[in-house]
Amino acid sequence: MTDIHSHLIPEVDDGSFSLEMSEIMIFMAYQQGVRTFFTTPHSSAFLADPERVRKNYQSLKEQTEKLPLGIKIFPGCEVRCDIAHMGETMEHLKSGRFPSMNGTRYVLTEFSVRIQPSEALQIIFLMRKAGWRPVIAHMERYPFLDDGKTTEKMLDMGCFLQINAYSLEKDDEGDFKRARKLLLEEKVSFLGSDTHRMNHRPPSVEKGLCYLYEHCSGEYADAVAFENARKYLLTS
Repeated sequence: MTDIHSHLIPEVDDGSFSLEMSEIMIFMAYQQGVRTFFTTPHSSAFLADPERVRKNYQSLKEQTEKLPLGIKIFPGCEVRCDIAHMGETMEHLKSGRFPSMNGTRYVLTEFSVRIQPSEALQIIFLMRKAGWRPVIAHMERYPFLDDGKTTEKMLDMGCFLQINAYSLEKDDEGDFKRARKLLLEEKVSFLGSDTHRMNHRPPSVEKGLCYLYEHCSGEYADAVAFENARKYLLTS
């Protein structure tokens, strides 16, 4: 699996507390099948101290790639988007202060859990107009977008959808029905762990991966688990 959504960079947001904790979580995820990680701190971390984020990312990358496991780590950012601040957000994307996924035109895009369809579609329109391709983070968390038509419009506008692997296994946040529905309708393109800390959302992808491969075709399961990331996010 390629995990495109994680908070593994230590001491920059509400994710990992330390480099040691990050290493432990990476090893836990490795044991569950993850081989490639995108580190995606909240965009607030890049507003607060972008140099700290870059420095701690590099330390994590160097430390992890010393391990004899073949693990790869790539940069990104979970960009919080709301319509009132899209002008500033677009400037930060343009300047590179908010990094896209591995320098591509794909942006991990987070909404408020209470976002309404009209606002989501406006945000997507603005991002697409500027040449960005939104990858909607943990799509299962937005109940007001599950209205039978908004998701289709988002996909038609060129979005990709990411769900958290753990949402496929248990109803911790009331999202698993939406996650499973999106997956079985083959609307999901990527998986993430959204791992934060050992005491809050530690890596949990194994059961979600099992669900994916048990309920979807092998070709689609491979695409969601790793092929789409290879095709869209790991190209230069």
